[in-house]
Amino acid sequence: MKPLLIALSFVGIAPGAFSKDTRPPAEKTDIVVGDKTLVQRCALKGSGLSRVVAVGHPGGFNYAFNALTAAPVTTWNGGFLDMAGETNARGGNGCKALGVQQTFGTDTAPLRVGKAEIMPDSVRFHGYRRDAATGEPTFLFEVDGVSVTQKITSPKPYVTAMNFSFPNRDGRQLFYHLDPTPHQQVALGKGLKWAGPGVIEISPEQTTAHIRIHLKPSDKTFVREVEQLTGAELFQNFCSACHSIDGTKLIGPSFKDLWHREQVVMRAGKEETVAINADYVRESIMKPQAAIVKGYEAVPMADFSAVLTKAQIDSLIDYLKELE
Repeated sequence: MKPLLIALSFVGIAPGAFSKDTRPPAEKTDIVVGDKTLVQRCALKGSGLSRVVAVGHPGGFNYAFNALTAAPVTTWNGGFLDMAGETNARGGNGCKALGVQQTFGTDTAPLRVGKAEIMPDSVRFHGYRRDAATGEPTFLFEVDGVSVTQKITSPKPYVTAMNFSFPNRDGRQLFYHLDPTPHQQVALGKGLKWAGPGVIEISPEQTTAHIRIHLKPSDKTFVREVEQLTGAELFQNFCSACHSIDGTKLIGPSFKDLWHREQVVMRAGKEETVAINADYVRESIMKPQAAIVKGYEAVPMADFSAVLTKAQIDSLIDYLKELE
């Protein structure tokens, strides 16, 4: 098997529109699909992939496209994405699908040129173009010199249509690897036939190919996962960049010997001496500009009232108490 050479050229990944902050904290980082299809590049938890291009359609059809192998890999119905892992604290913790993920059954680098069993020498992803009216993306890529465009739609619930075109195929034999066993049915368009288990042959004269996947309705119920972080993990994720626990001077006051000491703060432009206790720490998290420690006014603390739940704040305070 030849090594797979992969070249990426991401273009125009458009951010989604975040919904208004009228929901519980756990939902305030959701990307909500409106009247147009949204496209978001992210690390999708549960997909086994570090980066995907996630696509959310009006009506609740969503899928993830792996640009490295030029293939759709997973789909889900319902909400689009929870981006809390990418937007909270320092980010980099991935996003979550707001629905039960189901596999498309595509193999690694599913489109093969020449021989079905040989992996391509190169897969080059050239981004996508979006329909001006609907926002739907058409993916552009190249496999061993064969240019490909692919559009993915859902004509009805639990049905996915994959439509390909090959502008410069030049009669080369093409195969597409897709496992039909997870699905109710895989319907092949004109000029396509099964060449073996999980291998679709595309006749040499075809400049287009159409595959329709009928998914099995999932028997799983989507349950929104809430991050269960310990107090130490909450401190590391949300506090440690600005506050030390060993007296080291950072851009915010250190938490060393925090409890029951008196601290001069600026409240409403006036100096005030307060006793550091759980109520003060909770106020500092929920309303960080209410009483700022004197000398630290130049770098305002971020407001975490829409990010942390009451239970998480209590857990964080308990952790800080344990440092005594």
